[in-house]
Formats: sequence, C-alpha cells, structure tokens
Amino acid sequence: MEQILYSVAQYKILSAFIAFFLTAIESFIPILPLVGIVLANSMIFGMWLGFFISWAGSCIASILLYYCARKISKLKIFDKYRNRQKNEKLTEFIKKQGFSMIFITYVCPFISDFLITIVSGLVKFDMKTFVSGMVCGKFVMFLFISYVGEDIEGFFRNPLKIILFTMFILISWIIGKNINNKVHKEDNL
Repeated sequence: MEQILYSVAQYKILSAFIAFFLTAIESFIPILPLVGIVLANSMIFGMWLGFFISWAGSCIASILLYYCARKISKLKIFDKYRNRQKNEKLTEFIKKQGFSMIFITYVCPFISDFLITIVSGLVKFDMKTFVSGMVCGKFVMFLFISYVGEDIEGFFRNPLKIILFTMFILISWIIGKNINNKVHKEDNL
C-alpha cells in the first residue's frame, strides 16, 4: 500500500486519469467492481477528490452508453419487438416511473447501472429525466462510498453517521425530484 501511495504522489495526473478511466470503463463493462474502484479512489486521493474523479467518470460514461443504446434502438432489428403489446406495456411502465425509478436504482450500488442505462436508452426514456436521476443517484451513492472509504471503521462504529446519511439520501431524492419537475414544467411552457 505504501508503494502505491508513493507512486500516486509521483504521478498524480496520470493516477487521476487512470482512476477516472477505470470508473468510466466500468459503465461499459459491468463485471468490474464499481464499489471497489470508488473505495480505492477515495482511499488513494482522499474523500472529495476520489469522489469527484469517480462520479465524473461514471456519469460521463453512463451518458455515452445511454446515447449509444438510444441510437441502437432505432435499428430495424428492434421493430418486431417494439410492436408487441407486452413490450409496449413494459416500456410505458418504465417511462411512467420517471425520475424516482432512475434515482433509486442508481443510489443502490448492487443494482447493475449498466442494465438500467441500456434499458433506459432502448425504451427511449426522456433524456433530461434520465440524466438528472442518474447524476443525482450516482452523486449520493458515490458520496456515501467515498465517505465510508475514508474512515470505514469510524462509520460503522457510529450509528448516528448512518442515520444522518440515510436522511441525506432522502433529502437528496426530494431535491432531485423537485429539480426534475421544474425542468419539465419549463419545457411544457
């Protein structure tokens, strides 16, 4: 560990780029351990820098993946699946869930964000709703993981920290939902 920290100190910009790239590539290759990457980034770079590197890399890659899935959904091969009644009902159900579904799925680190992103793109989920839900959800999840990564023992020894962070998640969801509603109201004007 000491050797890793020494190497990071020597090559800070290169190390930050590698950390950013690893987090971004995880959005396309879901077999990589996202929680482990974010924890490592926060332990190596500190809570805030590790959080920002991880969050930015993952959000940018998720937007690119969403955009690719949306482009692929226009291919003629998907026409026969699009017109089935069951698929139309599922698509409408997903679209109705809106911001809340996206936010909650991205807050949970054990739900595959790769699948959520691909499905959102394939069903042509509203771009603004997807991006706002994804960015807010990943913000909360990555902040939590980075916070825990900075002081793992202290976090689990103090139940007040767990309660406060649960309240932070609820407040973040409420704020994010209000922002999303305001964005859609402005679009309808």
